[in-house]
Amino acid sequence: MNILILEKDEIGVRLPRGDRRWRHVREVLRKESGARIAAGLADGELGSATVLELDETGMVLGFAPERESEALAPITLILGFPRPIQAARILKDLASLGVANIELTGTELGEKSYTQSDFFSKKQFRLPLLEGAEQSGNPRLPKVRTHWTLARCLDAMGGPEVEGPPAGPGPATRLFLHPYGETLDLGSLERIASPVVLAVGSERGWTEAEAEALRAAGFLPARLGRRILKTETAALAAVIIVLSRLGLM
Repeated sequence: MNILILEKDEIGVRLPRGDRRWRHVREVLRKESGARIAAGLADGELGSATVLELDETGMVLGFAPERESEALAPITLILGFPRPIQAARILKDLASLGVANIELTGTELGEKSYTQSDFFSKKQFRLPLLEGAEQSGNPRLPKVRTHWTLARCLDAMGGPEVEGPPAGPGPATRLFLHPYGETLDLGSLERIASPVVLAVGSERGWTEAEAEALRAAGFLPARLGRRILKTETAALAAVIIVLSRLGLM
């Protein structure tokens, strides 16, 4: 945790003993009342938190904004539903990397029971996103949406135009990871035009029907070397390569 992140309604409100931030301030940083700590508001400004009260029962923090936080990277990731416990790790890491949008989707070869879990059905995304943002030192959080099928996901995203911050309007580079057939080598591309939409399938990958639907929506197939990777590894590796080609690493 490199910064504390507060929700707006938590400023001046007692956070209970056991809250991850209480544990960090009291047990890791060993701070006392009056201390100042690097902090940010969720999806907002960076600044400093002042420990107004701190004891065995909880703590109260004030917040003083100092500057705007850096915008998220103009990357949208379409991700086939992984295992819920794996998904929490992926969301945390994607938030650390600064991805702007995450579109979680069911796939034809994905395990259908994953979409029945509380993590997906109740959209329990915020904690891993916050943890990733705390790690990165930037309080901006990716936007996360869920879709039952890839077809619904592509319909919701619309055409090749990507709108809204931080990418801004304009044609997007659309790539989907697919280790079969004639594909681009993602790692060999010198530059990639922004904004970028990446599609990574679930553990069993995309079916040919899904691959055709992605091609029809303007996506080009790409690969990550000669080996077939797990969803978690492939998603993070692809995002890191794209960030590098965008000059954001």
